[in-house]
Amino acid sequence: MSKISKRIESESVKQDTKKNKNELSILAVANKVKESSKNFMEIEEKEVESRTGENDLKMFKETCSEVRRLMTDILKLKVSGKTDEETKKKIMEKRVEASLLFVTLKKLNRIDKLRLKKARDTTHDAKQRVDSFHLQLENLLYEVFHLKKEVDKCLEFKSKDEDIELVPVEEFYQEAPPSISKTELTKSNQHKLTLARLEWEFEQRKRLSEQCRNLEQNREKASNEIAQKQKQLESLLPRLNSILESTRPLQEEFNLPVERIKFQKELALLLPDPLYILYSQIKAFIEACDPSLQISIEGGMEDALNFGSKNKTGLDEILEDVDSAESDMEAEYETNKRTVTSNKMKTDWQLTRHPLRIQLTVERVVINFAYLITLNIVVVDCKPLQRDNGIDQHCIIDNLLSEIFPNDHGDESPNWVNCFQARSMVNGKINEQGKPYLWAQRLAGLDFNGVVKSTPQTFINTEFVESVVVALKNRINYRFQFVKVLHLLEKGELNLNQDSNAAFPATIYSRLVSWAPSSYEECIVTSKNLDQLLNFLEINPKALMFFKASIERESAKLLAIFVVPVDYPNSAPICSLELLWNGKHTRENSEIIRGIEAEVNVSINELPPQHKIDILIVQLKKLTLHLDLITEIDGQLMKRGGGSWQSQAKPEFSAEKMIPQLIKGHDRTFPTKYDAGSGFFLHQ
Repeated sequence: MSKISKRIESESVKQDTKKNKNELSILAVANKVKESSKNFMEIEEKEVESRTGENDLKMFKETCSEVRRLMTDILKLKVSGKTDEETKKKIMEKRVEASLLFVTLKKLNRIDKLRLKKARDTTHDAKQRVDSFHLQLENLLYEVFHLKKEVDKCLEFKSKDEDIELVPVEEFYQEAPPSISKTELTKSNQHKLTLARLEWEFEQRKRLSEQCRNLEQNREKASNEIAQKQKQLESLLPRLNSILESTRPLQEEFNLPVERIKFQKELALLLPDPLYILYSQIKAFIEACDPSLQISIEGGMEDALNFGSKNKTGLDEILEDVDSAESDMEAEYETNKRTVTSNKMKTDWQLTRHPLRIQLTVERVVINFAYLITLNIVVVDCKPLQRDNGIDQHCIIDNLLSEIFPNDHGDESPNWVNCFQARSMVNGKINEQGKPYLWAQRLAGLDFNGVVKSTPQTFINTEFVESVVVALKNRINYRFQFVKVLHLLEKGELNLNQDSNAAFPATIYSRLVSWAPSSYEECIVTSKNLDQLLNFLEINPKALMFFKASIERESAKLLAIFVVPVDYPNSAPICSLELLWNGKHTRENSEIIRGIEAEVNVSINELPPQHKIDILIVQLKKLTLHLDLITEIDGQLMKRGGGSWQSQAKPEFSAEKMIPQLIKGHDRTFPTKYDAGSGFFLHQ
């Protein structure tokens, strides 16, 4: 076996050596072919340089004629019909000669291509040189044009001295000193003469400029003296006014603002009866009980004087239009059209108000009382006394005067007669003028034949003016405090006083992330049970303000809709909750949410009176604490297998608070009472 294996190895070695030799021979042949082709190309390039195109053309024609001759001979030999060996040999020889001639033709073709390429390269180089020369020519032409332009500018240059009106030559020689005129040089040299005249003109102008400066200084001195005297004269009027003004503190000290009282009395005589009664009652109360209030009559005296006659004329015109519309029955379309126009004019006339109005300033709010003559009602509107960039002005005046007394929203006219005066058009436009609150009608002495719709029981009190003023002051003070609370909530701040803050742990992880005003319609869409809650509590939505809050702790999100009464903090807010965490939890499907709502909405009497304004902040802080408790207790219940909302294997939130008993009772309530001394959360 060893001999056979050695033989096989020796044969394999021989085969490998043969393969290597073959590969080497192939490479050698390839190299030779490359060298020969390179040498062949060099030879052809030399032939291109040594011969001209005419010689190649002549050779091409001769070769073509020779090929043509050989082809003719071959044709003749084949046509002759001879088939002997000699004829075949001749045909074969002529074929070989013709084939060699084709090789010559191919060579001539290659030489022609090389000569064409060389000619193109030469032409391209020549074109580049021509383009370069053309560019140089264009540059030179541009320089020539520029130089010509500069030369023209120089030729057309007009010196400034040509615009100067120089003195005549005779006058120059008479007036100019010899040091400037230089008669011997200037008379024979025009350029020197011009320079001398310019120098003399310059000297004259310096002298005249000095004179002008002196005159200007004199003029300024005179002007200052005139202005000083004018100032002295003008200062007499402020001094006189200051003397008159200095007497006003004395008048005010003795309660004798003579000018203003006189003007106000004149305007009071022009007031309609309801506004006069209102003005006289409030003014008497201010003088007797509360000087901090201010009341005045606003409006133009001339407008009030002319209002009666204009109003009467307008009524006559409207009645004439109505009569003509009713009597014109020729065309039904025209009658209907005119009737609509007359109703619109009648409505506008019914909303006409007296040009004078009563302005009452209570704290930082201005309350305006106006009288609608045709409807015989007093309307009220209000606005802040001054704008504060840090306070939302709309929140201040929104429903500010609504429900000063129970069931008094000011949405409808209290006058029963107005129900028959185009009610569909009038009621919708009264609020544009202001709101006809019942307390304003009573202040103005309007009881509408002893009947006032929805009359509050407070109106029976004889000290009605005082009760209205006290109610207004309390409402305005609380509203400004409430707006500041809203400003803090929009920033996400839940700051409480030290006593109130003691009822909460030091660390609460949930945060108020958003607080925004809303509307009744939006809240009804968001919370389906809100309408049922308001009906159950018998609360009118017109006496409410609506807000939306969002409290978050990582993935847990508690949405709250707050319903704040307009008399806050006398009435506490009510919230409706929705928890978005491992599902959607509301009071309809969760006992925990119902318990939180009961805890937040009911237990509000813990604050002292001086901190009543913080009720809303306390409620929100309780919600943040409850969200912490829900997330942490649910995690502990998940560990103990006691029922959890979470579906993952590990609780999302760790237990940070000390809770001895997680749930209690059949309703599985959470502990909500915080013991500040021990730090434990206990059940109620």
